[in-house]
Amino acid sequence: MNGIDIIMLKSIFIQNFALAYQLHLDFRAGLNILTGETGTGKSILIGAISAVLGGRVLTEVVRAGSEKALVEAIFEIGELAELKKFLSEKGLETEEELILRREIPLKGNSRAFINDIPVTIGTLSEIGDMLVDIHSQHEHQSLLRKDTHRYFIDALGKLERELATVSAQYEDVRKAENKLNELMNRSRAMDQKYELFQFQLNEIEKAAVKPGEDEELEHERRILANAEKIHSLASQFNQLSEGSETSLTALFSQASQILKELSEFSDEIKTISNEFSSARIIVDEATRNVEEFQNRIEYNPERLEEIEQRLATLSMLKKKYGGSIEEILKHRDFLVSELRLQENIEEEVKKAENLLNSVKREYTTAALALSESRHKVATECEKQVEFLLREIGMKKIHFRVNFSHLEEEGGIARVNGKSLHGDEYGIDQIEFYISPNPGEEFKPLARIASGGEISRIMLALKNILAESDRIPLLIFDEIDAGVSGHIALAVGKNIQSLARSHQVICITHLPQIASFGSSHFRVEKYVDNGRTFTRVTDLNPEERIKEIASLMAGKKITGEILQSARQLLSEAREQSDSYIET
Repeated sequence: MNGIDIIMLKSIFIQNFALAYQLHLDFRAGLNILTGETGTGKSILIGAISAVLGGRVLTEVVRAGSEKALVEAIFEIGELAELKKFLSEKGLETEEELILRREIPLKGNSRAFINDIPVTIGTLSEIGDMLVDIHSQHEHQSLLRKDTHRYFIDALGKLERELATVSAQYEDVRKAENKLNELMNRSRAMDQKYELFQFQLNEIEKAAVKPGEDEELEHERRILANAEKIHSLASQFNQLSEGSETSLTALFSQASQILKELSEFSDEIKTISNEFSSARIIVDEATRNVEEFQNRIEYNPERLEEIEQRLATLSMLKKKYGGSIEEILKHRDFLVSELRLQENIEEEVKKAENLLNSVKREYTTAALALSESRHKVATECEKQVEFLLREIGMKKIHFRVNFSHLEEEGGIARVNGKSLHGDEYGIDQIEFYISPNPGEEFKPLARIASGGEISRIMLALKNILAESDRIPLLIFDEIDAGVSGHIALAVGKNIQSLARSHQVICITHLPQIASFGSSHFRVEKYVDNGRTFTRVTDLNPEERIKEIASLMAGKKITGEILQSARQLLSEAREQSDSYIET
């Protein structure tokens, strides 16, 4: 039993759920059979398992007189990589045991827990899809979801390599599309800004802005604006420096002569005289400089007006493009870069379009190769399913794997002139069809098959898939509807075969199917103090013989019936390596 020894429903605890006051069941690997009279509560178990896996549940399931119902299931998940990845993405610890709990209060919303950590009901449901296939009243039946039909074909054909190629090509297409969209968005944005950027660049270049220009002009403007005052002050300085007996020059000459005469009497005074001579040189130099400065300054209203206009232009540019000449020049460089990019972006768009078309062609080639492989697998699948269906009493049903393509404007693939939708799984829309009777047209399985038919078709598909099936636990409730005799034996044999690679829970009324179980539970209803209860008994070998006999003959069990039950179990044991010892 590859897989089920480490991936299985280990136990379930049910409290105040419908007729179940407190039930605790320990399941085993292989085929777990549940039997009991109609109305004893077998469906309660299915409902409870569905609830703990996130299924829809009404408050009516809460047992009368109770505040809430509770269901807790313990799974051994082993190395189920898909589930562990999912739990990790949800921030949940990936332990070897997975404890799912659902609390359904009489009032308010139900609550869900994984390993005692609160989660959403949706999270439970997603986990349920990975762990369990329930076949009861169209509930949790993966066969009713079209996306699983593609999975069945791919798993049956072991098309992982082809799928990986298509998925990789699809990712390349997505990347190429994103790159093209990014470039086109940038191109559109640039188109909207092109005229503005060109205007701004022309404005800045026309102004011929130079670094530090504003500071130089401000300095020149101060001088020109104050030319008359500068001439007046310079003239006053010159009059003080020279031109009269009391001028600085005259006074310095007199003082210098006095110090020269004093220096004859003292070396100290001689030093002072030398220093005074140096000071006079400085004053003379300053006088000449002021005079030269005065001579350079002339009142020029035309030049002043020119400077005022230039500074006004620079001020306007600063307000628009930054608070300084440096910021204006930086903005100019930005504009040059953006406009140059706009000139190149059209070429980049063309390259991106060519790349996208190229990877789309590669994707189409890979998708068509995958589709061809799927058609071959589908042909073989149809033969095998119909063979098994005939074996389990569905001789009139014909099974077909229907392929179609979804046309889509701008689709990822182009085949025979048509634009087709595609994704990481390829271009095929795959759906199972059946024709229930000879001469009737094929229609989608989900629309016309009954619960029992779907369960048996699923049984056939699961047997074909066997080891490659990703769902470890299968639950069958209606699979024995409308069958008996040797057909029931064939159904039981197929279920038992499936239990070699899965854990299976099967509710049945037929002894032929029940005889193949590796574990057998009897569900009973009883009354205590005016209240109705459901109990489940894990049958030992002797109890099991009696239960099989009861299924065969009802309450009138004779020695002959018991012997027939033993014989049935013996025959099943010979065909089953998961059979419970009797």
